[in-house]
Amino acid sequence: MKKKALILILVLGLLSNLLVGCGGKTEKTDSTDDNKSTEKEASTETPYIEVWTSNAGFLAPEKGGPVCEWIKENTGIGVYSPYVPWEGGNAYIQKLNTAIASRELPDMFLPWKGVETTLAKQGAIADLTDLLPKYAPSVWERIPEEVWNIVKAADPNGEGKIYYIPKVDIYNSYGTFVRQDWLDRVGLDMPQTQDELVKMLEAFRDQDADGDGNTDNEVPTSGREFGRWMDQLYGIYGVAMWEGYPMWDIYEGELTYSGVTKNMRAAIEWMRELYAEKLLDNDTFLNAYSDWQAKITSGQLGMWYHLAGVSSASSRFDAILQIQPDADFNPLPNISAEGYEGFVTHQLHNRPEYVIANKDEETIINCLKVLEWFNNPDNYETVVYGPEGVRHEVKDGKKIILPVDKANMELIPISGVVKDLDAIEKNIAMQRENIDESRAKMMDAFERVAYGFQENNKTIAGDGLPSLVFEGYPDIKSHTLYQEYMTKIIIGEWPIKKFDEFVELWYNRGGTEVTKKAREWYSKVSSN
Repeated sequence: MKKKALILILVLGLLSNLLVGCGGKTEKTDSTDDNKSTEKEASTETPYIEVWTSNAGFLAPEKGGPVCEWIKENTGIGVYSPYVPWEGGNAYIQKLNTAIASRELPDMFLPWKGVETTLAKQGAIADLTDLLPKYAPSVWERIPEEVWNIVKAADPNGEGKIYYIPKVDIYNSYGTFVRQDWLDRVGLDMPQTQDELVKMLEAFRDQDADGDGNTDNEVPTSGREFGRWMDQLYGIYGVAMWEGYPMWDIYEGELTYSGVTKNMRAAIEWMRELYAEKLLDNDTFLNAYSDWQAKITSGQLGMWYHLAGVSSASSRFDAILQIQPDADFNPLPNISAEGYEGFVTHQLHNRPEYVIANKDEETIINCLKVLEWFNNPDNYETVVYGPEGVRHEVKDGKKIILPVDKANMELIPISGVVKDLDAIEKNIAMQRENIDESRAKMMDAFERVAYGFQENNKTIAGDGLPSLVFEGYPDIKSHTLYQEYMTKIIIGEWPIKKFDEFVELWYNRGGTEVTKKAREWYSKVSSN
């Protein structure tokens, strides 16, 4: 009995210490005047949240750093993030999967490759349905109802709950950049037809388009491994693509995976010709994100496909202008191949942008409060300027927006989730008023590109298709079979007739079932 009593005393003592160490409240006690009654008060320390998002080379925002302190001053909540490399999403998802497996989720993070579906099923991410309107009303009100309907339809539990906050592109962010100075040097106008586009690429290959005195460095156009980020070549055949992934749109009257359509077959056959003629970079399928990025920023590419966001486009423009001061940029207009209607894929519901780990309610609410501040239109200018010394400096009492310098700038891991033309117009006006004169040329190009990209887009029918429809078919979800066949056909290892084999295999390996689920989803959301 004495031994059991001693064990019980030790256990109770350890439990008491644990509660105190975790911030648990203690009972009020009586004492002498020298040791007056006390009650442990709730901590008044600043709350912090850990946020993970895409980081294409910026410094990690640390606790106590300028970005963390700036957010804390404006919201009362500190935000920090470890360095999580992006590398096209591949390095990011590996690190995120490690965090998921070890049950050490960050407080708020960008889900990738559909992980939000599994996490919602497991109860690992928070149900935001009731909390969003209360703690992030600007997010709730600015996102269109039809997008919220898509989010609710993606609830894997079938209850119509909101488990993620989407990235919403009311204006189109995607399009094709062309080196206008290259066009000028080779004596051509901006192409308007497919034949003119090919002539432009031939001139970029054969002539001194970059003006360095030789023709060794010019790369007409390029993409990345797995055929990513060359949507400009698919688009002229009416192929719905998003960052190099085939999407779902209406083909022959029904919602269909664009990867198995006659449009895709024709696009691949044409790109096979471009590759053979070295009009498409022969390193395309070897280019990791960093390789492809370097070709753009070193001024080697004559045409590329990417985003017109300020941080992404202007950082590339700035990098090129530093080494090629005469560089200039314009958007490629809409081009259609004969017999096809070309377009640039637009998704109003771009992707799930943030989920919040299902931890304590206080942390969930703090995450929403920070999102609210970044998305409240009243704070727009403050958000764009960012912290002084990081994103802007003050000269003669005037704020000057600094050029993007990833090597010396901390990442701001929170952003507005809704991109619309009003935001673009405000941003351009602020940049115009507050940038250094040396960056005016960059701003001219950015403005032309940002507005030019609005003319070429089409919102596809498969906008917001949830990863839930691919459940049980991971290869289809990851486009593995498509990427294998597409790559080998384009580089000439396989003949074009192998595309028909791919289509048959795709349907036999789950494509039939996935198509059925996708069409059921489309019928449901299109009737709302």
